[in-house]
Amino acid sequence: MEVLSAGSSHTAIVSLGMSCQSSRQIRTSLDTLSTALEETFERERHFFDGLIAPVDGMAALFEDDFPLFQRDQIEPGPGHPTWQPYGIRFLHHFRTDDEDADIDAHFDEERSRFGYMREKLADLANRRRVVFVISNSQNNLAEVAAETGMGSIAFKTGELNRLQTAVDRFLGRSCEYLVVSYPDRHGGITHPELTVLRPDDSEWTGDKAQWRALFQDYFGQPKRLSFAV
Repeated sequence: MEVLSAGSSHTAIVSLGMSCQSSRQIRTSLDTLSTALEETFERERHFFDGLIAPVDGMAALFEDDFPLFQRDQIEPGPGHPTWQPYGIRFLHHFRTDDEDADIDAHFDEERSRFGYMREKLADLANRRRVVFVISNSQNNLAEVAAETGMGSIAFKTGELNRLQTAVDRFLGRSCEYLVVSYPDRHGGITHPELTVLRPDDSEWTGDKAQWRALFQDYFGQPKRLSFAV
């Protein structure tokens, strides 16, 4: 499984969780993004591409100036290695292929990897346009949430605003935020940047046609403003 964000020399389109579907759909829509924005997009690996990351946990992480995790902050569960106190789950890290997670054996490697990606994230401050994609439309996300004790996966307006404000403050600039959800997961939020997808039958990847259509619609319009006030 390869889940990556995308970027050009001027623009970055980057997953901000909550799960792998955001980056998966960014990666598989490079041609659509390149055509819509008249720029050549290539795959870029970013911090949250393969993580299960609750909105409130990400907000707290950025508010804390995004410190890199220490060994005593990575707990073995529930379900998967979890970065506390932020509740960020590593379903595909601290392990080799399909083996069980071994935090001690892989800690130095993963800390080096994520340290590099943290610096890439900070460098987004220098990109002319930055668009973060946040989605909770991955079909098995509810199952993963139950397995890992994550709680509700529905969006909440206050949490999304808090995250956007924290990210903008961390980067020292305003970014754009494309929010994607399902009819039973958007939590009643009314942001104009919200796209509600029709449920599909994939396990986690999502409906490529719907995602490409939303990218075409979003990037075919004038630049959006940040939604937090």
